Amino acid sequence: MAKRPTQISNVYQKHAALYKMTQRAQLLEQLNHAFQQSLPAQFSAHCKLANINGSTLIIHTDNASYSSLIRFQAPVLCRTLSQELSIDINTIEVKVRPNYSPFENQSSNPISLPSSASKALKQTADTMEEGPLKAALERLAKRQKL
Repeated sequence: MAKRPTQISNVYQKHAALYKMTQRAQLLEQLNHAFQQSLPAQFSAHCKLANINGSTLIIHTDNASYSSLIRFQAPVLCRTLSQELSIDINTIEVKVRPNYSPFENQSSNPISLPSSASKALKQTADTMEEGPLKAALERLAKRQKL
């Protein structure tokens, strides 16, 4: 018989730290939404509110040029964002964090070899003693184009 899912309120009662983290994440998401709305259009796709620490707003940008532009506009942004977000913001710290996705560079087509290369790898593997190199060559040889 399947176990019934636990209600989130019960989990929060047992784990107060989890509740605080969830509340903090929701607050940062709301602040980021307001932040995105208050930015000029050319910045919004390249900047994200990462954190707020006291009166310091921490912003991540995807490249150094936007980082420089945000730093140049920091005094104006501090005033505007203080009014928009209803939080006292005195400084803006900008960090460059390029958009990184570990799955971005993987191609959908697996690597395949011509049959001649596959045969050469198989022949080389056959002449070797058992070990990791032989196993790797045999795996490569199996990537033959069909």
